[in-house]
Amino acid sequence: MPTMSLDRIDRKILSALQDDNKITNLELAERIGISPPACLRRVKALRNQKIIEGDISLINPTALGKQITVVIEIVVARAGANVVDKVKRKMLTTPEVSQCYLVTGDTDFIVIAQLKDMEAYEAFLERTFYNDPIIETMTSLVVVNRVKFNPKLDIPIDD
Repeated sequence: MPTMSLDRIDRKILSALQDDNKITNLELAERIGISPPACLRRVKALRNQKIIEGDISLINPTALGKQITVVIEIVVARAGANVVDKVKRKMLTTPEVSQCYLVTGDTDFIVIAQLKDMEAYEAFLERTFYNDPIIETMTSLVVVNRVKFNPKLDIPIDD
């Protein structure tokens, strides 16, 4: 995890790129108030240090027929690094899973899955969880309405 100290200009760059990562370097430099070469160097450094992890296009799931979002709470049968690693690997290779978090508390993992319909969800559960002895319990929460989805981080510009 990066521990780099970000100055005001870096934070302004990050904030602007969260709003529009397709902005040209020239437009970004003008918006931030620095020269284009300095802006390019800073953005490159932010990428090299993994402060900027990647650039993606956010796709509306329903536009691709993914009508159901499910939040799944998973409790594993036995605690231990091997068991946790197995679940992590499984979630990383399961295409329906868009997010997976190892968490503290009574639940071990929170998984977010995007699926076509309830039949697809049932098949996903059967294939992914039902016959897995690692999984002790699983609770599904079907999303009724996505009230807020904002992957942008709050970046204070001034300390």
